[in-house]
Amino acid sequence: MSRSTIPQVSIVVACYNAEPFLRAAMESVLAQSFTDWEMIVVNDGSTDGSPQYLHDLAKQDDRVRVIDQSNQGQNAAANHAISLAKAPLVARMDADDVCDLHRLEKQVAFMRDNPTVGLLGTQIRRLGDRRSGLHSSFPTDHDEIVSALLQNHHAICNPTIVFRRSLFEQIGGYWEHNIAEDWDMFLRMAEVSRLANLDEVLFSYRFHRGSINGRRIVEAQLFNEYAASQWHLRRQDLPGTSFEQFISDHRSSRWPTSWLFSIDSHSIGQYRQAVAEIYSGRSIRGSMRLCFAMAMSPLRTLRRAKRMSGRILFGSDQSVVHADPVQDLPIVASRTERESSSRQSQPNVSTNPDDSVKAVAGKG
Repeated sequence: MSRSTIPQVSIVVACYNAEPFLRAAMESVLAQSFTDWEMIVVNDGSTDGSPQYLHDLAKQDDRVRVIDQSNQGQNAAANHAISLAKAPLVARMDADDVCDLHRLEKQVAFMRDNPTVGLLGTQIRRLGDRRSGLHSSFPTDHDEIVSALLQNHHAICNPTIVFRRSLFEQIGGYWEHNIAEDWDMFLRMAEVSRLANLDEVLFSYRFHRGSINGRRIVEAQLFNEYAASQWHLRRQDLPGTSFEQFISDHRSSRWPTSWLFSIDSHSIGQYRQAVAEIYSGRSIRGSMRLCFAMAMSPLRTLRRAKRMSGRILFGSDQSVVHADPVQDLPIVASRTERESSSRQSQPNVSTNPDDSVKAVAGKG
């Protein structure tokens, strides 16, 4: 594809000090079965080897553009990249995650066949330093997605989304707050189009300890609630409020400033740390963090722990990470794929269909 051609998809990536995981992320894009794309990577003031790698990559593939800027945060970097996009569809991607081979192919086909859908995510698998597994179960129906978002439940994974650029520009892009920009954008996109998730795992979302900040999680929960409050005001044709006014108006209620809300938010942080520890091979430490999360917020943690127990803590997770010998990419093979490979060498071996991994729709 020459630079003068308008591609079907613009992939936008905000990158800040992602060197340990950047090569795997970029090569998973280069390996896509769908090839009519451009990729705009905004280097948001990285101080590691990320800029050098990205500029070398851009020299090798003219579909890749690298933009350097001072550190302004993920929100500003993403808005900058999207403002430079040429394609009618925009795909998000984080610099430390991995796309499955057919991610873009399947999302582009769905958007083409469903013109009323303005934003589309996928299901994800959690990816750690040493192992992966634990598929998400995001809702696929528009009304269920919106309902979950309004209840502060994770319903779409931001780096999996593909959306229509015209609608994104119509709603004014991401808000000015450099946090929870995805939550607010999802809700505003839901007002001008329909939201959906593919019921298929097409993305590996990386959990690592360096990406999880407990205080930041609490702050994000507050802004998620704020985004939901603004949605309700718009539905009533009422003017929006500032975040400071939102906090003041609800100071006497149980959320977001009460100790219950704070404990629940810290529980989310402990859960995410537990997943990162377990996927990094530190099962004992991860199990302790999971217990802390359970003690702080039993119902929320139990919902997640039911999916985790038996598959990770006891070593029976249904996916493993291995390296592609050609591209050195972390590829996740499902149990079905491994058994299929085994059948090719041992054709008389039968398998139970219940062992196949169910592809269902989240980072949370």
